[in-house]
Amino acid sequence: MEDLEKIYEEVDNIGRERVMDLMEKVIVVDTTVPPGNTYREYVDLISPYFKELGYDLEEIIMPEELVKQIPYPLEGPRVNLVATKDYGQKNYVCFYGHMDVVPAPNDGEKRWRFPPFQATMIKSGKIYGRGTSDMKGAMVCLILALQIMDKLKLTPKYNIRVMNCTDEEIGTYPGVRYLEEQGYVKDIVFCMEGVINPIIPVGAAGAVNIIIETIGRSCHSGMNFMGINALEEMVPIMVELMELKKEVEERESADIPGVKPSDRGERMNMSPMFNLDIIRSGEKENIVPDICTLTINRRYIPDEKYEEVIQEIEDAVNRGKAKSKALDVKITIKYDYPAFKNDPNSLANLRIKKVMSLVQGLPEDEIAVVGSSGSTDMGFLTKYDVLIHGNSSVVSNAHGINETIKFKDVLTYIKEIILFLCADL
Repeated sequence: MEDLEKIYEEVDNIGRERVMDLMEKVIVVDTTVPPGNTYREYVDLISPYFKELGYDLEEIIMPEELVKQIPYPLEGPRVNLVATKDYGQKNYVCFYGHMDVVPAPNDGEKRWRFPPFQATMIKSGKIYGRGTSDMKGAMVCLILALQIMDKLKLTPKYNIRVMNCTDEEIGTYPGVRYLEEQGYVKDIVFCMEGVINPIIPVGAAGAVNIIIETIGRSCHSGMNFMGINALEEMVPIMVELMELKKEVEERESADIPGVKPSDRGERMNMSPMFNLDIIRSGEKENIVPDICTLTINRRYIPDEKYEEVIQEIEDAVNRGKAKSKALDVKITIKYDYPAFKNDPNSLANLRIKKVMSLVQGLPEDEIAVVGSSGSTDMGFLTKYDVLIHGNSSVVSNAHGINETIKFKDVLTYIKEIILFLCADL
């Protein structure tokens, strides 16, 4: 066993200034996607840290024909950074982190305690900034952990590969999917997304957006009998979709624990989510609208088949269409992520459970195994031994206003990374 006290002492002595120096540098690069036009700047920023530690660096740029499959307004090259160091070991640990972040809208900025693209720590140790929890903060922790390992001359039990990837937040063709297709992914994948809390995710929902458009005929609202109201003619379709929603959300996974309570208040196994999220129609109150669009966000569990998910939605739309006077109904499908499931008893998950127990000082049987209704690009990596564990927390408000992590969780996570790589467990 490595000298744990020495490792813990080194981590505890990092100091806030050192953490914030790196945190400020990564957060200030606005990698919001779309458009995701600053990946080159971000890669140029973090590359020297790995180079100084003796890692071999490769930049893998997504081919334009694949980028075009992503149905969002993107700009700039999709540059993925792969940093590799061969320690002469049998297997690899591939640390995964994505560079992109979700937007921090201007109207929301007024409600941020601090500018969202300026990492700020307050006295309590909370660190604010877009991407602190999802998931640039985890990459900061990894770099600091590797620096400490280098200083203490610790030899990891694995070869190490670090994958900084593009476009996770919009799916379809994220960078890690392309890296997998090109053979860069090996053995264990340590996905640094998720929470520091004693939770091990073993499933995640697949995601697909379905856009339904009803076509009507516009006219003066005072002569509405001369037109066809596309919004009103969407209603029969919505009625059918709401009936389907009830059916869908009663389903449960056969074996993946979830967090949703049942009608009896008991926790259900992982269940699908069906959301009517966006509806747009009309330009002015005295014009009958000729177009109405409805966007459904469907999260499907690993037990469901994607083709069947799409078919039942199309069937519901067709039932509503039969009751609607719309001139036409169009359906567009935007595929985001496949569903994800892994083995809670895999070597990687059992190892991280031991590490969490050791560092956080809690019995292994208090570490919960759950499935998430959120989605992840780890769904493209299901043939590998994937573990999901990050430096965020259940109160970090990832994707929301005042996204934050805690300095004490940063230190905990650095310790866990070092022990996962180096400890005799």
